[in-house]
Amino acid sequence: MKLSNIVGTVLGSFVMVVLGASVLLVNLNGEILVSEKLAMNTASAQSLLYTSRIVQGASAAAARTAVNAVGGVIGHELAIIKAVSADLTNVQLLALEQSPGIRTYANNMAKVRGKWKKWNKRNGHTSRVKGKQADKAMRGKRFYRHYGYLNADDLEVQEFEMADALDTHYPRQTGALEAHKVGLTGAGVTVAVIDSGIAKTAWLGGSRLKAEYDATAADGESQTSATDENGHGSHVTSIIASLGKTLLGEYNSIAPQASIVSVKAFDENGVGSYAQVINGINWVVQNRELYDIRILNLSFGSPPNSTYWDDPLAQAVMVAWQQGIVVVTSAGNEGPEPMTIGVPGNVPYVITVGAITDSYTPHDDKDDVLVSFSSAGPTFEGHVKPDVVAQGGHLLGLMSSEVTIAINHPEFQEPTTENYYLMSGTSQATAVVSGIAALMLQDDPTLTNTDVKCRLMSSAKASVGDKDYHYTVFQQGAGLVKVDSALKSSKHDCVNQDLDLRTDLSGLDHFIGPARLSDAGEFYIDGLNGDRKGMTWEGDYVRGVGYAWNAGYLWNNGYTWNNSSLWNNGYTWNNAYMWNNAYMWNNSTLETASVNSDLIADDAVIVAEAVDATGVIGVIDAEVEEGVLDTAGINSWVENE
Repeated sequence: MKLSNIVGTVLGSFVMVVLGASVLLVNLNGEILVSEKLAMNTASAQSLLYTSRIVQGASAAAARTAVNAVGGVIGHELAIIKAVSADLTNVQLLALEQSPGIRTYANNMAKVRGKWKKWNKRNGHTSRVKGKQADKAMRGKRFYRHYGYLNADDLEVQEFEMADALDTHYPRQTGALEAHKVGLTGAGVTVAVIDSGIAKTAWLGGSRLKAEYDATAADGESQTSATDENGHGSHVTSIIASLGKTLLGEYNSIAPQASIVSVKAFDENGVGSYAQVINGINWVVQNRELYDIRILNLSFGSPPNSTYWDDPLAQAVMVAWQQGIVVVTSAGNEGPEPMTIGVPGNVPYVITVGAITDSYTPHDDKDDVLVSFSSAGPTFEGHVKPDVVAQGGHLLGLMSSEVTIAINHPEFQEPTTENYYLMSGTSQATAVVSGIAALMLQDDPTLTNTDVKCRLMSSAKASVGDKDYHYTVFQQGAGLVKVDSALKSSKHDCVNQDLDLRTDLSGLDHFIGPARLSDAGEFYIDGLNGDRKGMTWEGDYVRGVGYAWNAGYLWNNGYTWNNSSLWNNGYTWNNAYMWNNAYMWNNSTLETASVNSDLIADDAVIVAEAVDATGVIGVIDAEVEEGVLDTAGINSWVENE
């Protein structure tokens, strides 16, 4: 038998042996632990494909050691969740999963949560086409039929010049303009935005831009610039903290003097891996004191593939909350069906935001309605989400005219200017709430993250009709946030009750929410009488007109519907419904076929000479297949509402 047919390496307490077209894991007593046939792939006969994984251990150092032991290629160190990201062949992954104390996760992808259809279809309409210019003749005007803009600005592509800004309406609709008049502008509060980056404009940059970090760059590469090639990050950031003023002298963002930290975790197509996003969160947590980061805006999401506590992105978000950061995240754009909340919006501790629209009548709030795409709860674990809703339909924001969204969606462009674009999504609603949180923290810097969540929810106004709440808690949460009500609130200790973040992160206990599903297929809140308005839902969506957001839910008077109980108490709630209708976690559309499903065991590929200095079998001309990983996204895109 040729040497090239039998190769192996010692991996701790076992030996990995490649024999012809098979791989064996053998312990030191000669017992075969695992035997796996390696499939032949004639199309790539000279390469082994890698799969991207997040490898978790007792510490990040332990995870790094384990990956090095099998010859994997480490990407980012993710100390926040005691992990590293790594590229591994199937053989290496097989060996790694035999290591005691090691857990591996697929390095899923996330997407930004602006709204247009078929966000990930790679063609000239929904992904970046280098060199393609926007057709200005295609700029649609139908989105602006009820808007009287005051002025346009004359902006350069990346270095925007100061000029009179457009009236964006949402500062007035939320009550932020009134706060500005009394000096509450977010000054002294730092908001970190993990997104596609930021445009270098005078309204977003200057001394208020405290730091930039590129989480997509490999460790060791330059990571100090967060240039936005997609546009989503600039748009979201401008909603939070643009310094632009209209001809009336009014700021056109929610917290115009807030400081900004921009973290780039998404590429020109609005896609980033879990590892990149977690790397960004890791950097924010590590630098929270240096830049006095109080708020973290997460306008992105990914379909749940597990319970929240078993998801590495959710774990990172939980740590950020544990460190005192106000984490505001989008519910998702997968509504209106129930149980469509994404990750990390499904984390019960954080502030999860859904979206409403003014129905293109910005001066009339009587026809404000929930947008059809806003994701609804409950979560798989029974938690009520979203927590609140905010303006998220066709919001004006800034971006360069030379980025992906601008190039591929000229119809989003405001017709009188180069750099204002209308976008809809829970991403935009999330930015609104992050801005409001900044006003709250300027007004009272002693507030904790749970105080901010408590006051936002307890002061929110629910949508009501003549006889009933128009939307249920599973669609609107506590209701529509209002700046004046949130600032006046003195509530505390009214959220996250019966949750224990420390034991949750340690794995000692996990928690289910109060949502239940009746035999008749109706969601309800456990412990409430059936006649409580807005607390039951059959899962339908009716777009109504003429309802007002002017009444709080009854739970504000004593009942907290976010009470939780231990997951491990043996209670289950109609799992058949969950798995069959919402969380098809074994569905191949959620987790794409592994990039290394076909491994080559040909003599010319795996040979004794490929053993590296660590004694681990190497691969000649190994490569990573691109474009087949799951996505954790800025969010699926929808048309403006």
